[in-house]
Amino acid sequence: MTEPKAPADDGLADALKRAAASGGLLASPVPAHEVSARGARRRLRTYAVGAALAVVLVSGGTAFAALQLGRGGDPVGPAVPPSPTRSASLPESSSLTDRSPSPGPDSSPPTRTPSRFPATLTPSTSLPPTGSATPTVPTPPSATASGG
Repeated sequence: MTEPKAPADDGLADALKRAAASGGLLASPVPAHEVSARGARRRLRTYAVGAALAVVLVSGGTAFAALQLGRGGDPVGPAVPPSPTRSASLPESSSLTDRSPSPGPDSSPPTRTPSRFPATLTPSTSLPPTGSATPTVPTPPSATASGG
């Protein structure tokens, strides 16, 4: 069940409807060709901004790559695995890994953890002299023999 409306509400509604009708008669819409021209201009601006952004990204990436390639001033040594060399800092008779605190009366004997290198050998991390030739690996005979 609906409640009856107050007579003041009907007067306000009628006044608003009259104002909307008179305003609608005074409004003049923009011609269709102008609306489509505005859309075309906006589309062209969007494409131009996208193309400019693509140019900036490609040129920035190219400049970065060129700077990275131009850094190669220091010669790089050959990629050979490090060879073990004798350490000058430790005497052969004793090693730091062999030493452990003296065991207590009720403790088990110490165990030695295995090491990758013997105690007197350490890997070499120095580059070979600049005048030395790079070692070459001979080709296997199966690669040079002609199979017929």
